[in-house]
Amino acid sequence: MKVMRVSNKVVKKLLEKYKEISTLGKIDGVLGWDLNVNLPSKASEERAQQTAYMAKLISEKWLEVEFKSLLEKANQRSHSARATGDEKAIIRNLNWGAKFYHKVPKEIIIEFAETSAKSFIAWQEAKKANNFSIFAPHLKKMVRLNQLVAEHIGYKDNPYDALLDLFEPGLTAKEVGKIFKTIQSTLTKILTKIKTSPKYKQDSDVVDANVVYSADDQRQLCLFVLKKMGYDLEAGRMDISTHPFTTTLGNFDIRITNRYKPNDFRDSLMIGMHETGHALYEQGVSEEYASTPLAGGVSLGIHESQSRFWENQIGRSWEFTKFLTPILHAFYPDQLSGLGAEEIFRLFNMVKPSLIRTEADEITYNLHIALRFELENALINNKIKVDDLPKIWKDKMKKYLGVVPKTDAEGVLQDVHWSHGPMGYFPTYTLGNLYAAQFTNKMKKEVQLNELVEKGELGTILSWLRTNIHQYGSLYWPEELVKKVTGEPLNPKYFLNYIKSKYSKIYGIKL
Repeated sequence: MKVMRVSNKVVKKLLEKYKEISTLGKIDGVLGWDLNVNLPSKASEERAQQTAYMAKLISEKWLEVEFKSLLEKANQRSHSARATGDEKAIIRNLNWGAKFYHKVPKEIIIEFAETSAKSFIAWQEAKKANNFSIFAPHLKKMVRLNQLVAEHIGYKDNPYDALLDLFEPGLTAKEVGKIFKTIQSTLTKILTKIKTSPKYKQDSDVVDANVVYSADDQRQLCLFVLKKMGYDLEAGRMDISTHPFTTTLGNFDIRITNRYKPNDFRDSLMIGMHETGHALYEQGVSEEYASTPLAGGVSLGIHESQSRFWENQIGRSWEFTKFLTPILHAFYPDQLSGLGAEEIFRLFNMVKPSLIRTEADEITYNLHIALRFELENALINNKIKVDDLPKIWKDKMKKYLGVVPKTDAEGVLQDVHWSHGPMGYFPTYTLGNLYAAQFTNKMKKEVQLNELVEKGELGTILSWLRTNIHQYGSLYWPEELVKKVTGEPLNPKYFLNYIKSKYSKIYGIKL
């Protein structure tokens, strides 16, 4: 496990001050976790006030005269030949974090926190009532606050760049556009070819809508799989929320949430593996980095690579299906006993344009992200209005996926992210898919991945991730980490090659 090397007195003092920020952030995280999991509806106003107060306290810590003075001195140290790699990374990460708190007025940060707490409750009500107008006023305010944040942080070409950078350091809308230009047309062509396959026309969802899979059975199945993956339940837990998520509330408190559809066991299993991928990353960071700027995953793109790796590269693989089939038969003897491994594999990998992003197959998933990226970019640049979102959403769904939501609940209201406030998050999902494929390609050269998965021996796989990615936390910036692990920068070809290889076999066509 990586050991932190810090000798400079100024940097050590900075770490002492930052520990207070980290502690407040974790307390705020508990409020957020409770908001999503347990909060009574009538408590939303008071929780918003509590969240705003925590934002005030955290902002004040970043703005302390002594903290800012120490950071200025540390920046001089970062250019010294005597500065260790850890010290340089700590200073770099603090400068990155300080950019938000030192440039965005405290009043805006506090308003952002309070608005997001209220917005989340409004989103829940709007989705339940299938009424976008309930959420629209809150979203308008969130868009304006994001625009103000971008203006204060500053940008060169596009205000959306300032927001992207908060989640993926250095990422710009131009770069995201290039990525989608590279993969979007190819994925659309692949989808078109798959639709011509006789196997596509024969596809039918054999999960009977009239068959019930109890929430308790789904939970127990998920717990079995996530334990296999290596999730430490003495340092985490799995609860229920409307939109599943992972949160870090302490070095030994990494929690995930799930949801259970009564008529489909697949959703909770894939969500469980996805969120556990996030949690494993956090649980694998060197303990030396706890409560420092090096703690936690380095970016949301890298974080998503870990969740998408476990969900797709492992969870939807033929080898894992072979391992899991007898276990599924044991959990659901009446519901699935008549299905063999091949049928269950197809069940998890059917390509079918759908309305819901989180339920999308690997071919169409990134088309959902492209849609959201375009909408966010347009909103921040005042090219579209919030009130027009439901119609624009439907138009883009028809254009990209050939399906149109009948309701706002399954359309513009389906995702929780805008209610939480930040914009610039969605592109990291696609980055995660690309990173995951590139990491997997490298992993297969060093371990017998397929053989291990088929036997259900996932410990070696987790060990590889711990050694190459997890332990470093936020020591290396994303671009540097990818080069360190794979020997080259992010390259979409690995993802496209993976998709072509896998789905040409599934549908018996040349891609």
